[in-house]
Amino acid sequence: MTSIQEQSKRKGGRPPTGRVRKLSKSVTVKFSKPSYEALRLRARKANRKLAEYIRESALNGEVVSGHNVETVAIAKNLIGMANNLNQLTKLSHQRGFHETHVYVMDLLRRLKAILCEYRQAPTTSKLSTGRKEATT
Repeated sequence: MTSIQEQSKRKGGRPPTGRVRKLSKSVTVKFSKPSYEALRLRARKANRKLAEYIRESALNGEVVSGHNVETVAIAKNLIGMANNLNQLTKLSHQRGFHETHVYVMDLLRRLKAILCEYRQAPTTSKLSTGRKEATT
C-alpha cells in the first residue's frame, strides 16, 4: 500500500490534499407550477440562471421567525370555528332552518360566555397591547 492510500485510510476515507474534490452537493426541490413560473420570471429579471437565482436567494435571504404558540392556537381555533360554520350551513339545508337557528343561537350564547370569561381574566398579552377591548 502506498503512503497516499495509507493516509486516505487513516483519515476516514477522505481523499488526500493533492486530489481535487467535488465541492457541490445535489439537492432536489419541488415547486408548484405557479411558484416555479414566478421563480423563473424573477431569475430572468435578475439576469441569472434559475439555479443561480435560487442559490443566491437562499444564501442571502433572511429567515423570518414563525408564529408563537399562542397565535397558532388561536388560528387553529378560528379554523375549527369556520369548519363548524360550514357544517352548520350544510346541516341547515338538511334539517331545516328553524332547528339550525336554535342550535346556532345556543352555540353563540356559549361562545359569548367564553369570551366574557376571557376578557375578565387578566393576561399579559392584553396589558402589553395597550388597547382597550371592545365590549359586546
